[in-house]
Amino acid sequence: MFPILFSIGSIHIFSFSVFLVLSWVIFSFIFWKSLRRNVSDEQQIFDLMFYSTLVSIFASRLTFVLFHWSLFAETPLKIFAFWVQPGLSLYGALFGCIVTLLFKMRQYKLRLAFISDALAFSLPSALLVGEIGSLLDGTVIGKATNLPFAVLYVGHLGSRHPVQIYAMVVLTAIISLLVLLQKKAEKDKWSYGLMGIWFFLLYSLSMFVLEFLQESSVYFSYLSANQWVLIAIFAETLGAFYVRGGGREYFRPKFHGVQTLVLLKLKDTYAKISKRRS
Repeated sequence: MFPILFSIGSIHIFSFSVFLVLSWVIFSFIFWKSLRRNVSDEQQIFDLMFYSTLVSIFASRLTFVLFHWSLFAETPLKIFAFWVQPGLSLYGALFGCIVTLLFKMRQYKLRLAFISDALAFSLPSALLVGEIGSLLDGTVIGKATNLPFAVLYVGHLGSRHPVQIYAMVVLTAIISLLVLLQKKAEKDKWSYGLMGIWFFLLYSLSMFVLEFLQESSVYFSYLSANQWVLIAIFAETLGAFYVRGGGREYFRPKFHGVQTLVLLKLKDTYAKISKRRS
């Protein structure tokens, strides 16, 4: 771990803070570049990024405080003192960002599909950089493991799963897959919004699995709070894929065929039973 990147006298520059800012810069640039293809008003794009950033910071801190209230119960003023009691929630920030984007989207009468596609590449790229900061800072601790290379990760805590490294590998794979899907989308003229749907499906599923290797202090019915959030994201995205992403057109004929086969089998069985009784 390398929590302090460098120092200037008594001023310390922390790794996580630097990479958090860098993550926001990358997100803003890719989001702006992706969205401006379909939204001509630069002021609207700026407003989307500005307000979503403000709400994300607030939501991230609020979510962390709610789930770790014991850290603030004696001195509530520590809620506002990040330097005294640090702590942010990734999924709280994500929730705040998406809600704000949806609100501003309706205000500016923009299509949700444009926002979804803009998030498809901006979010994983930003999260990848954020994981580097988390690795250097040691903010996320993996569960105990017998893997020999994990000793280098947090040696003073024993051998642990390097969950940030796992996440970086997964995010890199997701970005690579999205690049391939984007080429297919342009070739086959996919509907707008599908790239965002694919990202949230892949991300929620993979991060849900990685959560089993990560230490967490908040559990509900054997699953961590983050896993329940990821289940909600996956379910919502799966519904979007079925309704808007072509899933209904793909699965309905197959289910209709199964339904027809079952009815025919029941009809044949009923006919045989009727003959036996007569």
